[in-house]
Formats: sequence, structure tokens, C-alpha cells
Amino acid sequence: MEACLGRAAGEEGGAEMTARRPDVEKTLGRLKDFQRLSVDYVFRRLYLDPDQVDRFLLADEVGLGKTLVARGTVARAVDHLWDRVDRIDVVYICSNSDIARQNINRLKFEGHDEFAFASRLTLLPLHTRDLQARKLNLVSFTPGTSFDVGGGRSGIVEERAILYFLLKEPWDLHGAGPKNVLQGGAGTERWRDYLRWFRQERRRDIDDGLGVAFAAEANRTPGLRERFAELCERFQRDRSNVPSENRAARNALVGELRRILARCCVKKLEPDLVILDEFQRFRHLLHGEDDERTREVAELAKELFNYRGHKDGRARVLLLSATPYKMYTLAHEADDDHYRDFLQTARFLFASETATAEFERELRAYRAALFLGSDSSSHLAEAKGAVERRLRKVMCRTERLAVSADRNGMLAEIPTPASPIHPDDVHAFACVDRIAATLGATDSVELWKSGAYLLNFMEDYDLTRKVRQAVARNETALHHALREATAVLFRTDAVQRYDAVDAGNARLRALLGESVERGGWRLLWMPASLPYYAPRGVHAEPGLNGFTKALVFSSWQLVPKVIAVLASYEAERRMVRLGNSSVGYGELRDRQRALLRFAQHDRRLTGMPLFALLYPCLRLAREFDPLEFGRRRAASDGLTPAVNEVLAEASSLVEKLLGPVLAVARSASGPTDERWYWAALLLLDRECWPGVQRWLEAKDDWAWRWMAGEEDTHFAQHVDLTRRFFERPDDLGPPPSDLADVLAKVAVASPAVVALRALGRRWPERPDAPAVRRETMDDGRENTASPPLLGAAAWIAMGFQTLFNRPETILLLRGLNPVEPYWERVLDYAVDGNLQAVMDEYLHVLVDSMGLEGAPKEASLEVADRVHDAIAVRSVALSHDEFCLSDGDGISIRQHRMRCRYALRFGDGESEEGGDVTREDQVRSAFNSPFRPFILASTCVGQEGLDFHLYCHALYHWNLPSNPVDLEQREGRIHRYKGHVVRRNLAWKYGLQATTGATDPWDALFGRAAAERGTAASDLVPYWVFEGPWKIERRVPLFRLSREINRLEDLKRSLALYRLAFGQPRQEDLLRLLRERVESGLLPDALLGYQIDLSPAAESSNAGSALSASLKRTPATIPNDT
Repeated sequence: MEACLGRAAGEEGGAEMTARRPDVEKTLGRLKDFQRLSVDYVFRRLYLDPDQVDRFLLADEVGLGKTLVARGTVARAVDHLWDRVDRIDVVYICSNSDIARQNINRLKFEGHDEFAFASRLTLLPLHTRDLQARKLNLVSFTPGTSFDVGGGRSGIVEERAILYFLLKEPWDLHGAGPKNVLQGGAGTERWRDYLRWFRQERRRDIDDGLGVAFAAEANRTPGLRERFAELCERFQRDRSNVPSENRAARNALVGELRRILARCCVKKLEPDLVILDEFQRFRHLLHGEDDERTREVAELAKELFNYRGHKDGRARVLLLSATPYKMYTLAHEADDDHYRDFLQTARFLFASETATAEFERELRAYRAALFLGSDSSSHLAEAKGAVERRLRKVMCRTERLAVSADRNGMLAEIPTPASPIHPDDVHAFACVDRIAATLGATDSVELWKSGAYLLNFMEDYDLTRKVRQAVARNETALHHALREATAVLFRTDAVQRYDAVDAGNARLRALLGESVERGGWRLLWMPASLPYYAPRGVHAEPGLNGFTKALVFSSWQLVPKVIAVLASYEAERRMVRLGNSSVGYGELRDRQRALLRFAQHDRRLTGMPLFALLYPCLRLAREFDPLEFGRRRAASDGLTPAVNEVLAEASSLVEKLLGPVLAVARSASGPTDERWYWAALLLLDRECWPGVQRWLEAKDDWAWRWMAGEEDTHFAQHVDLTRRFFERPDDLGPPPSDLADVLAKVAVASPAVVALRALGRRWPERPDAPAVRRETMDDGRENTASPPLLGAAAWIAMGFQTLFNRPETILLLRGLNPVEPYWERVLDYAVDGNLQAVMDEYLHVLVDSMGLEGAPKEASLEVADRVHDAIAVRSVALSHDEFCLSDGDGISIRQHRMRCRYALRFGDGESEEGGDVTREDQVRSAFNSPFRPFILASTCVGQEGLDFHLYCHALYHWNLPSNPVDLEQREGRIHRYKGHVVRRNLAWKYGLQATTGATDPWDALFGRAAAERGTAASDLVPYWVFEGPWKIERRVPLFRLSREINRLEDLKRSLALYRLAFGQPRQEDLLRLLRERVESGLLPDALLGYQIDLSPAAESSNAGSALSASLKRTPATIPNDT
């Protein structure tokens, strides 16, 4: 008998609601074949099989779209429950609130009016009526803010206001005492104002039934009401300084009330399906730990997981994680973490001690068979099968290369030796080592090998702390040591002069050589994978062939900071010096003002020419397309056109378009009127006036969001002039002689026109699209104009205004071409850099990665926000110490901030301007764009679920990981869906000629490759794996004769074998034994195929020969499962 959750359909008390059934097949149709296979398997195990389970783990390898599989599972579950229950509640839990809000939208069904709630569980009382009013509800929250509500945490103001009004009548709250108790850390005036506002605006939203349940639960808690009354007496008067014991008692009580409320909310929620995304980040919810607080959190979570509804209905729990347990443990790591962690996860999934004990016995049998080696093939096959059958009941896992013919996965190890060690490097080490020895600090050898200018850049290290203590004491020994080290310390005075500063580290020199020194400092965006014409100028530098972003992983917190500062400084230094030989680092922002400004001079608006960059001219976007021109040339002679050919074609077309405009508006006499550069764009678009004029006159957010940040300029006046001219053009004088040529550049590469064209490829104008209006003008001509796309394109263009207003960008462009005006130099740079091809490629992968569906108005603006933020991401300021030595023994430390943009460290950082914070997700978004940063450096902590693949296929292992799993996980960050390397190989294989007739050229390339793949291949080809000259680059900057050379070889050999140690204690010992047997020939090739296979297809294949051969391959063909 199938079990279901919630009120049975038609049961008394069920919500009165009507809803349209979601189109399940439409949702499933967007999945790749292997994802659909996973959806079907997961759904069957949760809902259909006779031995169906309540808990299931989807453990697909990183980057294979677990969220999409979860969405498909939700679709199947909703369809299954639709006629069985009155209301369906899906709960999505993840560790990050930003991801929660993002993925709740991905789980929604297109065109369906389900209720989506992404906030704290304890805020649910304000939304339960919405839950009850709809057939389908999607609820998302994070464990830290929804389960961990006790422990003396008083929550946010909104939670405490809910508590106040839930208790006001049942506990007869009156006077100041209860308000002061629930005030928490808020200011008195703010708290009182908030309560008044809440009573007027939100009190009526609180669900009365939940309020009754909460009051009853609170009354059942022994002594709670009495403690609350006693605290009210203590807090009867407002005091700015609350005694610590009173504060602790208050917070403890509020935390307890929040916990009771959370428990009531779980019961009100009636979950049908609970999804735990990247659950390893909050595994304590599953198991509980030793301390009381964690046990309380786990107990609350269990109420959600174990929910039982009407008629024996029960919640299903779907766990998502590529690393659901610690995959590998070294011998020296305590308590055999892997084995214990693995069994805890299995125990939660089985929900049975008996099944867990049986599984342990099966694992032991598998281990014993592995140890027997060549004498145990039949026993090993039997033991392997038993483990697989047991685990497939509660989990499945798809691996990228397990279902592809190429176990190489496009991976190539690129020799990247640390450049020769300089004498100054050795001197620097000797100085640091001497200081460390003098102060009794820990060994500094590994730090020296990884970082540069250690004394200047280290933050929270033992050596740093002891140096600061010694400075405070004015220790003579440190003074002498620092004086000897002066030549190898970071020189702030050299930075102020924009002098060249040595990298100070051999590994860093190697990285700079592959990025900045290849010409990356001249680029503001990555080269297009599929250029529509041959690049020109700095974009055509031979060294940029194959240029990609670099992702650096290090074991040391110091390294990302050093890389970000030194790489960004060197790139900026070269840009500035190209355009100005005298400006200093600290005065750059003051001496080089923004040039693309909306200003006024002598009562004349001087910023109107900027609309050549910022106005999305519909006529030019439609009449000329660099993609179409490139296609025609590729189809006719197979050649890529030159820039001059493209501009000549565009200029010829513009002259024809300008004919009627010039005839009507031209004044025959007077000096050349340069207003034509912007006015012509408006005159051309007057033929499309229904849409454009609506947009220019609109005041709502989507049309005028591009005014944001311009309040203190004359921007509004410029827009007003544009609007008036569009409605009633002024008389213009004779046009400039180069008008057609300049407008040709606008047609080819104006940021606004480029953005409008690119958005149009993703959301083609269709009669049935709700946000695209087709209208007929008085003379019968049909015109299409989409105000949302116009607003989105203009907002993207404003991001480019920020980019080209940066002082270092101005000096770069002026150094390349000093001829004025500057706005036309911007056009030249954009033309030379194939901006249209760059933007088309970016929007193609961005829309996919954001999971956007729906109306153009909504989706295009969300995309525009992401693109604008990536282009205009703020520079981050990182600090370093300068040691100032007096003539005596005095030492002082001055802190200096340096701006970083070419390279960034992954994480939050204060912006250069101060105050504002550039968040971690903004950094990742910018790195996953074609724009800077070109280098991202990070430690290995907290990277689960994060992708960096859209414009990066080079990964630097700055320090080797301790085990093969971590090596694999790192490289998995850049080997994902439609990654940079895949797109490059597609463009190399098919070129522009394969895109003829397609609105989106990248849709055409992927479609062509999918159509031509072998019948046995899955959708992993071509979307994840597509062979060609470009590879996932594994770069390991090693020192000569370093012990890490042997460690790397050992790690690579272990990659092919570690899965045989799956679920085993003392993995390192077992892996060493297996490796020795394979290398000595004692273990037959076939035996290596007995790895645990948990693929949904449940088809094991003997891959032993390939695995064995891989152990002896060259570095360029090392097998890797990322």
C-alpha cells in the first residue's frame, strides 16, 4: 500500500483550493538523459517499490546537476501526490541563505502559482495562511537560523515581535516588562516603533491556530511562564546597560521560546518531501553530537524528517551531496573519520540498526576479499554485489567518467615548474628563519615555499603574533634582524612609485608568467571562444592563444592574499605606466578622474555622446549582426573576416539607414554638429517609437534601474533631454564626415547594442511572449520593442561605464590610442575584442547556470543584474604591514591597503572605497564571467557545491592535498556543465559555419555535437566531456628535487585505486597494499574493475584493464574522475 502525506483529498478540514497541475513532462524534458535516469530511480525508491524507503541519498559527482535531479524528483513526487492529498509541502534546506533563495526558484514550476517561502522557519506563522491557500508550497531555510534557535540566541526583531503577539493574550502581557524582555539587542525606540508597525501591518497575518498550539506548548513547559514573569519584573524599567546575568537569563528564555515556536512550525508545515542540499555541512542534524545544544538541534530536525501525517502518511527525505561522508582518511588522522562518518550516514539512511549491522558485515567481507587479491575473484564479485545491492536501496551515484569512453576526462598535466629560485628568495628565507628562531616561532620553511614577503603579509600566524609582541617591547634583536632584512621586505615606497616589485616567490613567478606576462594585463575580458571576426590589437597577441582564468588552491591562508595583491599590482602597474609615467599609486584615484560622466559645463549637458555606449539602439541591433556577417563569410569561403571588413559592411549599411533621417533632419548650413553621434541613434529608433517611447517615459523599476547610483550627477537631465528629443527632434547642423563609420562601431560593439542583441538571442521576440509587444504603426508597419529588454541592456551597459571609468582602464586605453574622444576609444577596444561574441557566449552559459525560465521581462532583468555586478565588481582592498625602523631600537608598524581586481582571494572583502563589502558570492560571480578577476586564489575549506568552470580550465595545486579525493574534488570545481574547455573544443571542431540559421550559436554547436555523438554515449557528451586541443589543466608548481614530486606521483597512482577502499577502515594501508600489488603484477587487471558501482542503471562494467594501464600512463593521460 502506498503511503502519502498531508490531509487526504476530500478529508474534512482540507483547504479549499483549486490549482493547475504542473506539467511534469515539461520539467523532465529539460533534463539530460542520465539526470532523467536518476530522477526515475530516486522516485521509484521513495514512492513505488514494494520495499520503498523514506530516506535516499543522491551522491552524484560534483558538477552533474544534483539540484536539477532534485527538481525532477519534486516534479514526479508532486504529480504522484496531486490527487492523493489536498496540500503538498516541499521543504528545501541548505547551509547558505543566498543559495536557498536561488534554488527555491529553480525548484519552482514554470507558470505555476505555488507559494515559495525562503526565510527562517520561525517566521512561518506569518505565512501559514498562504500555505493553506495553495495546493503546492516550496519552503526553504537554513539550519543555522531555523533549527539552531536555542543556546541563548535571541533571534531577529521580526521573530521576537511574533513571540510577543503570540503570547500577548494567552499570558496577558501588558506594561513595559514583556516588551523589554523581548527587546533583545534592538534599541528601545526602534523596538517600540517596530512593535507598533507590526501590530498595524502584520499582526493579522499570524495564524491563530498556530498561536493556540504555541501557547499550549509553552504552558506545558515546566516553569517557563514563571521564569518569564520573573524576568518581566527585572526588566520593568528600560536600562541601557543590562547586567550580564540578566542578559544571559533573557537570551536563554527567548531562545527556549524560539525553539518551541520552531517545533510548532514543523508540525504546521506538514512536509511531504524534505531536501537536504550539501547536507555534509550540517550533518549534526542527522546524527546529533555529544553536547546538549547539538542534541537539541538534531531532535528538532528529526521532527521534520520523521513527520507522520494523516492516514499514516510520512515525509520522504532526499539528501544531496557529492561528498556525503569523508571520502578518504589518512592513517595519522584520529578516530578513522572516514569509516565512522560513512557508517553514521548509512545508519541514518537505513533507519535500522539491524540493516546497519548487516551492512557492516558485508563491508568486512568485501575488505577481506580485496586483501586476498588474485585468489579471491569470485569471492570479491560476490562481496561487491552484496554491498552494491544494500546501498542501492538508499543511494545512487553517477560519475562523469564511469559512463564515458575517455577516463582521462580531458585532463592534462601541464608542466609548471616553479621558476628558478632567486638569491633574494634565499636571503628572504634566511632572514625570516632567523627572526622565527629568535622569537621561538614555528617552522617557516613551508610558508616560505608558498608565499612571499611573509613578514609583511602574514596575519594570524604564530610568527606574526610573536613579531607584534616583540615590536611592542622594542626588542633590540628584532630591530637588528629587520634591518638586515630591509632589502627583502615589501617596499611600500616602490609601490607608491609604481616601480616593478619582484614576485618574491618562485611559484608566484610561474603563475604571473602564465597570466599577467602573457598579455592578460591588457585584457578587460576573456577572448571569445567563438569569435565572429579576427580579433585585433592587444586582443590578437599570440601569447593569448588558449588564455584562460586560473583557479589556485593552497593550504595556507597567506597565499590567496599574496597572490591577489602582487598579481593585481603588477597588472595595474603595467596599465598605468602605459598611459602615464608620473602618477603615483596613492594618488591614482584623485589624479585620473572618470571620463564617461554625465556632466554640465556652462549650462550645457556634456555627457550626451555617452549614449553611443549606453543607449540600446533597436534599429542598429536588428539591421546589422556581426554573427550573421561572420557566418556568411564562413559559409562562402571558410575564412574568418577581418575587423576592417566587418566595419566596412556595417558602415555601408548605416549610410543607407541614415539616408531618410538626414533628408528630414539635416540643416544645410553651419558648423559640423557633433550631436549627430547620439541623435542619429534616436532618430533611427523613432521608427520603432511605440516600444522605445514607452520605455523612455516609464518610471517603474525595470525601465529606469539604470539610473541607480547616478543621483548626484546630471544623469536625469541627460535622460530628460533624450526623451524630449525623441518626441520632438531639434534641428541639427551638418553631420560629421565620419558619422557612418562611428555608428558602424556602435552597431558592432556598443555595450548597449551588444547587450540588447545578446538578450534577444536568449529571449527571441515572439508574438506569444507576454513581455514583448508587437504593435502596428499608423502607416501599417509592424514594429517590435520590448521595454524590459531595453532596460536590461541599458543596465548592462552602465556596468561597462563603471569598467571604463576606472583610472587604470582609462590609462590603458589612452596608452593604446591617445586620440580623443575617449568614448570612441572605448568603442575601438570593444570592436577589437569581439564584444558581441563575448557577450553572446556569456549570456548563454549564465542563463543556464542561473536556471532561469519564464517571461523575458523577469528573466532578462535578473540576468542584467548579474552581468552588471560582474562587470562592475568593486576592487577589494587587502592590507599589509610596513616595518618602520628608527635610528635607535624603535620599531613601529604601519598598515597599508592595496587594491585587488586582476586577482582576488575567494571570500568577503572590504571594498577599496571602505565601508562596503564585496561578498564571496559576488567574487565567484565575477570569476564565472569573462571579466576580471582573471585569477582566483582560495584555501580548500568550504568549497563543496561551488563551481568555477565557466571561464576557467586551469587549476593550480599550490600545495598538494593530503589524499587523492581532495585532488579530485579540487579539479571538479572547473570540470562542469558547458565549461570553458568544452566550449573551446566545440568552437574548434565546428566553427561558425555550424551555427547557420540558429538564433543562439551555442545552442547550435551543442546540438550539432549531441547529434553526432555515438549511440552508446550519454548526454555527458558533449555537455561535460568533448575532446579537442584544449584540456583541463592540472598545474603543480614544484621546486626541483622537492619531496612533493614523489608525493604527486603517489597521488596520481592512487586516483585509479582509491575507490576500492570505499567504506573501509584504515584506507591508506589498504590502498598502499593494492597499489603495490598492481605495480608488481600480483593483482590481475580484472580485479581492479571491482569498484563499488552505485549508478542508477545498476550495470557494472569491468574497467580493470583501463584502470591498470592508467597507472603507467604519461602525466597527460592520468585518469581522473572529475
